Amino acid sequence: MTASRSPNRSPAQRRGRAFRAADGRVLRVRPVRGDDVEALKRGFARLTPEQVRQRTFHRMNELSDEAAHRLADIDRATTAAYVVVDDDGEVRGEARLHLAPPGDSAEFALIVDPQMLGIGIGRALMRRLIEEARRRGLRELWGTVLADNALMLDFSHRLGAVRERVPDEAGVVRVRFDLARKLRSLPAPRS
Repeated sequence: MTASRSPNRSPAQRRGRAFRAADGRVLRVRPVRGDDVEALKRGFARLTPEQVRQRTFHRMNELSDEAAHRLADIDRATTAAYVVVDDDGEVRGEARLHLAPPGDSAEFALIVDPQMLGIGIGRALMRRLIEEARRRGLRELWGTVLADNALMLDFSHRLGAVRERVPDEAGVVRVRFDLARKLRSLPAPRS
């Protein structure tokens, strides 16, 4: 049995937490599952080329089967990954954290379906990542963002992240969340 198909998860945990998006629809944020491979591939196909470049730092035309399996079948000891799904089970956003040595911080990444920006999916995913990071006793979450990714830089700033220059990497910014501090603008999703 793979780590992402943990038999210890209750049906409620597998379904995730429902929240009401700003446009009124009910969505669910839940841990990624091994059976999310095809939904992840469809979600990737909806991304704009610019979103793909900003998330992966290079261009990709499609998410390969191998890459989709790596995203869905994770090592839960070092990684946490969450998706926001709609009533049809379509992935509308995805976020993950990966522990960074020496183990008191984690790198995060987040992406939202371009048709569903601005309705609270990013906030719901970030809230879940922060909860998980705190549960694991981490002191910070950080992400590497292209300097031209104004949407992510603004989103992170509004939540209270500090921006740092990345030495020897022109065009790249690190955003860092100090988890000991209370973060801004992270209201609970509406149930």
